[in-house]
Amino acid sequence: MAALTFAVDRLAAATVLTCHGALVAASAMQLETALSQLLLRTEPRIIIDLAKVTAIDCTGVMMLRVTAGIALEQGGSLVLAQPTPPVVHTLREGGTLSTIQTYRTLESALAADPQALVTDAEAAAQSTTTPWPMNADRRRSA
Repeated sequence: MAALTFAVDRLAAATVLTCHGALVAASAMQLETALSQLLLRTEPRIIIDLAKVTAIDCTGVMMLRVTAGIALEQGGSLVLAQPTPPVVHTLREGGTLSTIQTYRTLESALAADPQALVTDAEAAAQSTTTPWPMNADRRRSA
């Protein structure tokens, strides 16, 4: 199982879930358990601090998107803060930067500062990773 640890801080403005490690398929159940508890609150306002997340895959992205939708249905919100460059790349590739508000810092997420949002254009300009090649080395055998 991939290592994922987290800490929960209940602040006046929001509940901050700080994640450490890899947010991937093998660790998704750990996150789901924590998020399901946070969603029990009336009008939950959740900030997920991604500053120490080393990797995220499509399962982790989908978990965030589903949870954000549930929070919205309950009159609350789920936003992301401080994603690392590899995480920004995966969020961008998965179309999540346009569906979940993602802030450059935790402070800007707490203040809901629209000037501090990570945008698709900014993420594309800063991306140093290239998309995975599709069938680049595939050869037909006779």
